[in-house]
Amino acid sequence: MEKVQFDVPLNSNSRETIWDVVGTTEGMSAWLADNISEENGIYTFAWGKNETRQAELVSRRLKHYVRFHWLDDNPKTYFELRINQSELTHNFSLEVTELSTEEDAEGLQQLWEAYTERLHRRTGI
Repeated sequence: MEKVQFDVPLNSNSRETIWDVVGTTEGMSAWLADNISEENGIYTFAWGKNETRQAELVSRRLKHYVRFHWLDDNPKTYFELRINQSELTHNFSLEVTELSTEEDAEGLQQLWEAYTERLHRRTGI
């Protein structure tokens, strides 16, 4: 297994605003996928007209983090979006972590960089 992890500085001083963008289906649909829906704890992520993946919400702490597992992936894999705040500066960042198979890990850093660029562009945070 390979862990891809990095922090993205955010342009917001409000944990609630950040949570609305990274911890809700509506917010994540603005940057992580074209559409995200939830039914009975299973989230369907859709990109374009034909690409979809389903994920199970593994754990969540309101206004702190969400962790998902792709249903079509190795049972030990996950991706997590965690809101961090610096004790020194009080600035917020988004910590992105994905535990995946080694063959998938190579492209994940670039994929998440593209997603977080969309996060900044589309939401302003």
